[in-house]
Amino acid sequence: MPRIYLVVLILGMSTKEMVNSWSAIILTGGTSKRFGSDKAEAKIAGRALIDHLIESIPQHIPIIVVGPARDSFDSRIQVTQETPAFGGPVAAIAAGLELVRTELVAIFATDMPFAPLLISQLMSALSNESYESDAVLPIDFNGFAQPLCALYRVDALAKALLTLESVSGQSMRNLLSTMRIVHVEIDKSGVRSLVDIDTQEDLIRVRSNFDEMSSISINEKR
Repeated sequence: MPRIYLVVLILGMSTKEMVNSWSAIILTGGTSKRFGSDKAEAKIAGRALIDHLIESIPQHIPIIVVGPARDSFDSRIQVTQETPAFGGPVAAIAAGLELVRTELVAIFATDMPFAPLLISQLMSALSNESYESDAVLPIDFNGFAQPLCALYRVDALAKALLTLESVSGQSMRNLLSTMRIVHVEIDKSGVRSLVDIDTQEDLIRVRSNFDEMSSISINEKR
């Protein structure tokens, strides 16, 4: 779908079509060079990283997975692929956004399996009337903003994509450069949700600490 048509489609939706809620885009199509195999299917406590992500998202929330198809996805999950494959996170976001029909969209990388636990904090920050913001990005324990564990206004994200000459191989920094961003410092307990599994060593460490991470209450998940 051409990007100009995408923006017209989003901005032209009726109130009934554009539900005042959120969807989730999960990015799984990276090359996983540092990890050495498909990160999405790496297992913690017997479940794949992508399954941890999906299970942390409320059942009524639509999910779009951008990456290879999988037999075991349930009916609420739509699957698409960026063109060309391995075109990077911006290309994947553009592909996933074509299927979004909500006002807000959360974007999660598959190597951050506990990221959806932060959605309530991000939602609160975005709805704060003192901010005129297009997106909310959490700050991790190293002081870095995490654009692939973030909440975006769909219309603003679509407009930002239009400013790019090409989405393939494009950096997240360039995508965000025209957007009004709110950065949220995550409290000590929430920082555990920002764990990023880039290497096999990261996976081993998270497996050893999984009991502590899974102790986050259901209320915090929602």
